[in-house]
This record gives sequence, C-alpha cells and structure tokens, in this order.
Amino acid sequence: MARTTTFTRLATAALALAAAAGLGLSGTGEAAASREFPVSNCIGPSPNVIDLPFMVRRAIVDTYAGNAYIAADFPSYFPGGYQSSLRMDWHNQSTGKRGSKLSNTRVRPPYQGVHYFVIPVSQIGRGRVDVTFSAVNSNALWSVPSTSCRGTIVVP
Repeated sequence: MARTTTFTRLATAALALAAAAGLGLSGTGEAAASREFPVSNCIGPSPNVIDLPFMVRRAIVDTYAGNAYIAADFPSYFPGGYQSSLRMDWHNQSTGKRGSKLSNTRVRPPYQGVHYFVIPVSQIGRGRVDVTFSAVNSNALWSVPSTSCRGTIVVP
C-alpha cells in the first residue's frame, strides 16, 4: 500500500508541476493546456505565527487517464514547516453530483505546499464544478483553521 501511495503522490506531483508550467496532459496523449482557476481568498495565520499567512489563491485542473487532478497551492518560508489538512467539497453544476475529498501534506519550506486531489472523472463529472476549500494547519504546539474559500473550476 505504501508503494502505491508513494507512486500516486509522485504521479500527481508530476501532473501538478506540468500544470503549473502550462504543459498539460490529456488522456489521449495529446498536449492540452492545464487550466488555472482563481478562488476567493482562503487566508489564515500560519501556525508558525511569523511565517507567511496560509493562503490558497488558485486551483490547477487537468485530466489524465480518466481522472481529474486538482491541485491547490500555498506559500510558506518558515524553516520548520507545518502540517496542513485541506478539505475540498465539490458540486457539479450540470450533473448535480457532490462529494468531498481530504488532502494532508507536510509543508517543507523553502518550497510551497501543495494539496492534491485525484477524483475519477466519472465521479466528479465534466463541466463547471463549484469547489470549497477549508484547511486546518498544525505545528507541534497548536492547530489553526483558515477561512474557507470558494471558486468554480472546469473539468474538461
């Protein structure tokens, strides 16, 4: 199981990096531009206090091999990093399908943190999808919730 989880995380990271670089991938093997969608400000203090605030600014979306890959990124520069848990609630406007997905990641500066969500396209559906992100960020001493943010993405 650990090997599958590691592979999934590496594959998702590669897709998110391709998305961030604007390279994109599609299930047919043809190049397609990944799409970036703004979200309302999810701002909350970092649990490390003197760090940058936790702030998700965008969702990056791509599809590959029948899955929708959704990435939400945020900055951090505090040397110790912190643990971040992000919940994504989604609602497809066309099909009425709804769901939730959780992502847990360790932020290790100087890199930004990225939450990845992999959802089968058959589950989330294609088209316009409303998303809501809610996070709780923790260090060794305490946990700090962020405000929720919303946006609309398009699953191709």
